[in-house]
Amino acid sequence: MIETLASSLIFISLLIIIALLSWYVYIDYKFKERIKTIFKLYNTDLIASQDSEKNIKFKLKLTQAGISKKEFKEIVFASILAGLAVISLVFILDLSMLMNILISIVGISIASLTPMIYVEEQRKARIKRIDNDLAIFLDLLIIILEGGGGLNNAIDQVTIDGESVLGKDLLSESKRFKYEFITYGSDVAYKNLASRTGSEAVGTIVGFMKLSEETGIGVKSIFENQAQEIKANDMLNIEKRAAMMNVNLTFTMFLFIIPAVIAMIVFPMMSDALMPKF
Repeated sequence: MIETLASSLIFISLLIIIALLSWYVYIDYKFKERIKTIFKLYNTDLIASQDSEKNIKFKLKLTQAGISKKEFKEIVFASILAGLAVISLVFILDLSMLMNILISIVGISIASLTPMIYVEEQRKARIKRIDNDLAIFLDLLIIILEGGGGLNNAIDQVTIDGESVLGKDLLSESKRFKYEFITYGSDVAYKNLASRTGSEAVGTIVGFMKLSEETGIGVKSIFENQAQEIKANDMLNIEKRAAMMNVNLTFTMFLFIIPAVIAMIVFPMMSDALMPKF
């Protein structure tokens, strides 16, 4: 009776594992087909594309993350290998049916979710890097504008000579903006710049630049106000972190230091009770 029950459980476990693996292969196939469809777009697909809105949004997220087609394929490949490595534990270890199911679910989750999580984290990091360099970029533009240069000339000059003080993300976006500005016109260049960066600060500056172009108002004062606002926000964030530092230190003390001190005091006092023979 026990042997029959054990055999039945093993058979059911194998069926469940096979079903999960089949589902994983199907999902992986659909995912790869979607990636192929997405990467049929050109790098300048923001201008005009006949692809679906879902794929456009995904390709835009990859662009905002600064991830190329090759890099994303490598991420997907590494995630699949990691997921398969976890799933292989089901066949290596002698575990219960419930544990085998949990391990399979974890492996499938790693293989399917890791690329998206990685893209999202890279996207946030790139937006942060662009925002951190934006105030310096505006200050350099203001200096050239005060010297009598035009906006286009100022952007060109900062893009060429700003490599020592600006990050490559903002510089590459500036170069691409100038190319699209000359090739496709200001409306397309402004729209694509705000979309590619994903930065609210850049979107605000682009809006002011469009307004300046339409009304003829100079952008120097606008850039000064924006740079001042960005610096004020940065200082506010630093003050918030400084204010939270005391809370974090207090929490750390209560969580780690104080229990250790109490243990050092109490355990020697309780040594007689804990070890009466000694």
